[in-house]
Amino acid sequence: MPWKLVAFIAVMSIVLVFVGFNLDNRCDISIMFVKFEQVPVVITILASFVLGLLAALVLSFGRGAKVKKAMATPKTGPARADAPANGSPVVERVDTPSPAKGKKRLFSKKR
Repeated sequence: MPWKLVAFIAVMSIVLVFVGFNLDNRCDISIMFVKFEQVPVVITILASFVLGLLAALVLSFGRGAKVKKAMATPKTGPARADAPANGSPVVERVDTPSPAKGKKRLFSKKR
């Protein structure tokens, strides 16, 4: 059974019930020097949600550029006796230990 479709339909049903019960609820919104009177609460909630999405989108673009720039510039460590003379970055290999044999892992598929 397509559980994602069932979950989507359930969530949309809850949203529609919420909207239906709040159509008569109205509020006044004051933004700086402008006042909007008798605005439905549902419209206020949806507008706040969209403004939050736009703010997150703008902030994510700025962060992505910083991360790409940081990844593009190689980091060179301090001068060491065993460092290469041509100034290339020093890369050290770090081995990660494998899980102990005989112990179950948290999300192991084997049972």
